[in-house]
Amino acid sequence: MKKYLILFSLAFIALIGCSEDFLNERGSLTDLNSDLVFQDEALTLAVLYRAYDFLPQGYGDVSPGYGWRFMLASITDEARSKSGWIESNKVIAKGLITPDRNPLNNWGHLYKGVRRANNIIEGMAEAPLRQEFRERVNAEARYLRAWFYFDLARRYGGVPLILKAQTGNDDLLLSRTPRAEIYKFIDEELDAIATILPTHADVDAAGERGRVNRETVWALSSRMNLYAKNYAKAAESAKKVMDAGFNLQQGDYDLLFQSYGGNPEVIFEVENKIPQKGHNFDLLNLPFSLRADWGSQTNPTQEMVDAYEMAATGLPITDPASGYDPNNPYEGRDKRFYATIAYHGSFLKGKTLDLLYPGGEDAPLKTGLHTQSGYYLKKFIDESATDIDGKTYLQSRTSWKEFRLGEILLNYAEAQNEAVGPDASVYDAIDQLRNRAGLPGLPSGLSQSDMRDRIRHERRIELAFENHRYFDMIRWGIAKDVMDGNKFHGMLVKDVNEDGILEYEIFQINRPQHVFQDKNYLLPIPQDEITKNPNLKPQNPGF
Repeated sequence: MKKYLILFSLAFIALIGCSEDFLNERGSLTDLNSDLVFQDEALTLAVLYRAYDFLPQGYGDVSPGYGWRFMLASITDEARSKSGWIESNKVIAKGLITPDRNPLNNWGHLYKGVRRANNIIEGMAEAPLRQEFRERVNAEARYLRAWFYFDLARRYGGVPLILKAQTGNDDLLLSRTPRAEIYKFIDEELDAIATILPTHADVDAAGERGRVNRETVWALSSRMNLYAKNYAKAAESAKKVMDAGFNLQQGDYDLLFQSYGGNPEVIFEVENKIPQKGHNFDLLNLPFSLRADWGSQTNPTQEMVDAYEMAATGLPITDPASGYDPNNPYEGRDKRFYATIAYHGSFLKGKTLDLLYPGGEDAPLKTGLHTQSGYYLKKFIDESATDIDGKTYLQSRTSWKEFRLGEILLNYAEAQNEAVGPDASVYDAIDQLRNRAGLPGLPSGLSQSDMRDRIRHERRIELAFENHRYFDMIRWGIAKDVMDGNKFHGMLVKDVNEDGILEYEIFQINRPQHVFQDKNYLLPIPQDEITKNPNLKPQNPGF
């Protein structure tokens, strides 16, 4: 559930200011075909803000109705879900996605968003409202529609491209537009609306944080054009954001993910306010000893832990020259490790975690409510929250950072390297992130291929658990190599003698061997949608 603080408040004020008779006379807000709705600015904003509700809340939000159960990270090499019954283990990991059973399906949700956006766009065409107001609302609705189509295209490939309000059944029986044309449409839309929208600074100064700004449009352009392999355009859009005055969070990296809104690195975020709106990440992911109920859901893998380099040398732990000590595996690592992973002896919410196997309070495998990997997820946990009561799923108010400068630097580096090779600007973009993490810069003289590997590694680390890894593996074409046939690993920390010398034992997590087939690079079109509209055929290959 999502909350745009200022926005929703404005809309709510507008609504409660209208009498029931007034609303009845003008028609329901869900009756978007009513021209009367768009004769009033307050009602128009209320409708617009409801369209914002279809943007993602990334704290486990992979599908409406299923979003509370698992994070997207849990179907990658980043993590496994604790619970055997959960869809990430029971369906996705086993390769059992079908057109009738797909926990990653959000087709209907996104097309509801498209319909709302289309109605707003048409409503603004001749609404008797101020021109500046109409142009801004129109641009926001077009951005939202572009986002919805981006998410549809990256999941399903070609989809129906609906650009007008639908009034009859015939309007629903459309065929699929190829993915490349969808991406081209999005690119053209984003170019058209960017300068219509105010800047991030202007939106913030007006107390409207949460509404789409100019830099958000460029950020989506940089991301979408990476997916479309339009590398020069992706780099150009990313550079516009890089030059717009945002700054990387310095010092405590984890403060970026603790913020409720307004961090200088963040370009666009979904904000929350307790008790009206919030999310359930803390409730579902706190370690066993800190939980009020549930908890321990997202368990980082040993593969993810091992990906963090040694801070002093900047080398992977597999390199003999890295300085890695297997008897002290958590010492001297990339700063981002300590802000992301909770491990034996780490500090979280005022206490030192005891994961000593088998008797530690938070030891792995102790019960079904403990971690199954020997690690807990620290990133996003709100250190200051005290209202986790186990009675409601809506306690947490940390914002979801959909676009931040860290991603934009990575988008730029990848796009520029693919477009022209590893020039100085590519090194600079990556080294900004590495230096913040306490790592030395990249070695000079990298080939384009070597730089590609380094950039992909940096994305894995910098954007860990932020819902990028799954889609990155898909667009790079490596998901089958990374995931298929693999069972992932965890760590048991054992106190083996009276001197307290610890033994570290890697073990295989007792979760299904992951199945990823060629067909899984696309999701199946939902069967009920094909039944309603046979023009959606053919189904995606393999389904």
